[in-house]
Amino acid sequence: MAEKTFNLDIVTPTQNVFSGKVESVVASGTEGYFQILPGHTPFLSTLQIGEMRIKIDGKDDYYATSGGFAEVHADKVTILAETAEHAHAIDIERANASKARAEKFLEDQPDNIDPERARLSLFRAVNRISTHRRI
Repeated sequence: MAEKTFNLDIVTPTQNVFSGKVESVVASGTEGYFQILPGHTPFLSTLQIGEMRIKIDGKDDYYATSGGFAEVHADKVTILAETAEHAHAIDIERANASKARAEKFLEDQPDNIDPERARLSLFRAVNRISTHRRI
């Protein structure tokens, strides 16, 4: 009988965010969202700012991620993320403040602010807000 789960590790430079058995993972790759199921063909993918959904015991759990790599093997997946925040752990007030600050920088375009950096900050804040709304 085929295995219905696989091991998942979500790791950032500062912490091990999650480690356990899951039924599936949906992540935001640089070429678009992809889903991983048990027995998946091995591959490596870069990740972009986006939402990651993991299924445990038939229930979805959400994380806001901001780039990194996914290493997939038939029985184990490792997500090496720049950041990964569980939806419940997102400080929504801080995320809204970051969004407002990035929007102001993009609107005013002061000389000392890199517009690309402000745009990425805005994307991260919007992603965090969107992921938090899943709860």
